Amino acid sequence: MTPHQRHSGHPVELCRRRAHVYEKARQNHPRRWSRSTRCWRQPEVVWINKPPEQPESALAVPLIQVA
Repeated sequence: MTPHQRHSGHPVELCRRRAHVYEKARQNHPRRWSRSTRCWRQPEVVWINKPPEQPESALAVPLIQVA
C-alpha cells in the first residue's frame, strides 16, 4: 500500500480486491497453500516517521505565575 493510496481512502477497496484474488487463487490451486490467506485488514493509524513518544508530563505546559 502506497502512502497516496492510504491517504486517498483506497485501502479498503484495494484490500477487498486482493483478498478476492488470493481466495480465488487458493481455490484454483489448493496444493500451493499450506494455510489460510493473508489477513488484509488495515491498521487505523500508520506513520512514515513516527514521532518519539513522550510521557504525559513532558507534554504538559508548565504554569507560569506572573507577579
